Amino acid sequence: MNIIVQKDCFCRAATEDVQLMKRTIFVGILASLLLTVAPALAQMPFAGQTVIVATQSGTSIGGPVIDYREAWEAKTGGFVEIIQVPFGELFDTIMTDFNGEESEIDVIIYASDWSGDIMGGGHVLPIPDSIKEQIDWGDILPLYRERIADWGGVTYALPFDGDSHMLYYRKDLVSADSPFAAEFESTYGYPLGEPQTWAQYADVAQFFNGRDVETAGLTAPIFGVIEAQKPAAQSYWFLMTRAAGYAKVPGDPCFFFTCTDDAPMQPLVNTPGWVRGLQDWIDVSPYGPPNMIESDVTAVRRLFPSGQAVLALDWGDVGPLTVDSARSSVKDLAGFGVLPGGDQYWDPSLNNGAGDWVSPEGGVNRAPFIAFGGWVISVSARSDVADAALDFAAYMADKDLAGVLATTGGTGVNPLRASQFDNIDLWINAGFSEESAQEYLDAVRATIADPNAVLDLRIPGAAEYFAALDDEIHHALLGEVTAQEALDAVAAEWDAITDRFGRDEQLTLYRQSLGLE
Repeated sequence: MNIIVQKDCFCRAATEDVQLMKRTIFVGILASLLLTVAPALAQMPFAGQTVIVATQSGTSIGGPVIDYREAWEAKTGGFVEIIQVPFGELFDTIMTDFNGEESEIDVIIYASDWSGDIMGGGHVLPIPDSIKEQIDWGDILPLYRERIADWGGVTYALPFDGDSHMLYYRKDLVSADSPFAAEFESTYGYPLGEPQTWAQYADVAQFFNGRDVETAGLTAPIFGVIEAQKPAAQSYWFLMTRAAGYAKVPGDPCFFFTCTDDAPMQPLVNTPGWVRGLQDWIDVSPYGPPNMIESDVTAVRRLFPSGQAVLALDWGDVGPLTVDSARSSVKDLAGFGVLPGGDQYWDPSLNNGAGDWVSPEGGVNRAPFIAFGGWVISVSARSDVADAALDFAAYMADKDLAGVLATTGGTGVNPLRASQFDNIDLWINAGFSEESAQEYLDAVRATIADPNAVLDLRIPGAAEYFAALDDEIHHALLGEVTAQEALDAVAAEWDAITDRFGRDEQLTLYRQSLGLE
């Protein structure tokens, strides 16, 4: 019996020793793994956190988020979920989420002229100084970092894109050296060259439309112009681009509304300068593709680089596309310029408030339009992963990435940093010749720096004001109403929107957005 007991004890003791040995080995392996993995985990501060980003569908603006999110995920351990919607639905998507009982969106990439509703509505977080330092805040041009990203003296956004409209033209065709120069001058009475006024722009479009020209070794008919006119897209900005030359009074920043206490927030949209801008747009339409009424900016970015139009208007996106060998037939043949201006402008303050036309010095009232103001990135005030969201926003607004995106066709990102203007090699390495790179950057710089430039509308309700404008001008482009009738209807709708938001409150915010208070 004693032997049996001793044997049982021995077996039990042996089993316990083996289990102890296994536990010891397991603990050793685990400790070794922890020592190996711990440093990596320490470098992944957002492991397991999901950041939900809402932005525009398509390759422009939304594309870079898709292309570069994996690098951020690998670096931080976080995960990025993307909600992409068409531009015409983006504002409503954002505001519906922000105003709902539960908010899902953490990061928004949006039009800066919605700042009044989004920043002013308290829906997004202020940007910490640490995030500004992370992206080299001082390198961003003052227009974008001090005006576009700011609301009420507080920074609520990171500039992602520097936007303004500019002119594109075929400089091999539209120049004094062009084979068409003599015929053009004989027809219109002045030399062929980069259009300085909207009247000259229309002449060039009319002259070339349907004409056989040579492009990349092939001779074929060409369109005089390509512009975005499609409703519920971004077309209304191209009306404002035209109207600026006819309606922007030098020295007076109030372009959309009157902004004095004795005449608060009276719409200027149906005054003669705006009406002439819309009529010009209607008149030039026959010189574009037959379906230009259904063309958005993607059509502009396809047809001009492929050599199918002589003139085009767009943001800075067309520039890099013209040097992309996979998409362009006009490499080094594209001209870049500041927008044409009006050969007259309407001053509503003249004739005791009745208004009158003014002939500007030099024959042109140039008023470049800072259309859109650029895409910006903000973080929802209701985000439960705010630190991760801010870090991802900073990653997308990074200085080096901004340089890559601005020089890459199709990203929707345009120059907004001093370093992008100072480093011409950045553009040459992207495919520009030194001459074309300098012309492109000079045109963008001159647009932004022009003292008569028009800043976009950024007050609460901007999306509603523009939706009303978009709808009515579409009827005018279709020929269903006159330019005056369309803009009279817009003015009535703008008055109703202003009254609903509060006329005095809107006046204060409008003046603040213009730097008048």
